[in-house]
Amino acid sequence: MTARLFIGVPIKSIIIEHEVKRWRKESILNNNLLNWVEPENWHMTLFFFGNQNLSAIGLLQQILEESFGTVQPFSASANLVGVFPSKRNPKVLLLGIDNLQLLLPGYFRMAELLKQNGFAFNNKPLTAHLTVARIKRVVNNHSFESFLTQNRQSSFGSFAISRVVLYKSILNLSGPVYKPVYVKLLGDGQKETI
Repeated sequence: MTARLFIGVPIKSIIIEHEVKRWRKESILNNNLLNWVEPENWHMTLFFFGNQNLSAIGLLQQILEESFGTVQPFSASANLVGVFPSKRNPKVLLLGIDNLQLLLPGYFRMAELLKQNGFAFNNKPLTAHLTVARIKRVVNNHSFESFLTQNRQSSFGSFAISRVVLYKSILNLSGPVYKPVYVKLLGDGQKETI
């Protein structure tokens, strides 16, 4: 048995939820074809592994514990509305995430332990972001670029980073569902087993 696995940080923010709810109603955006990510699926991906044998879950839990065992909870912030991979070919509408310095020691330790244990993952530098919508097609380039320009330097406040999660990604017709398999609570050394 296999599952699509990744390590991520769940993101919960009333300010972001309120703003995205407003965007979902804006004609300037909805003249285009966007699939909005539901707030319960919001996260920042740290490591994506793709399909893995379920037997790998135990080792990933151990690596997660060792990597983030000394990381304390902290606040991060979201700003900079942008797209990926480019304005010419946008596939994702995202918010940039800042103030992650306290997470980085655990992130780098985990990358090292994953390599030592033979896990393959995308080894690009961490580009911290929250995907709020997937873009099927930009029908009206002018309106979409206008939205990006209006919101480029917006600030969405701060939110708590208090856990790192091993997720299972389940693909279905209505979009992916991210199910927590294992939760590492930051700061107190405890864990949640799902």
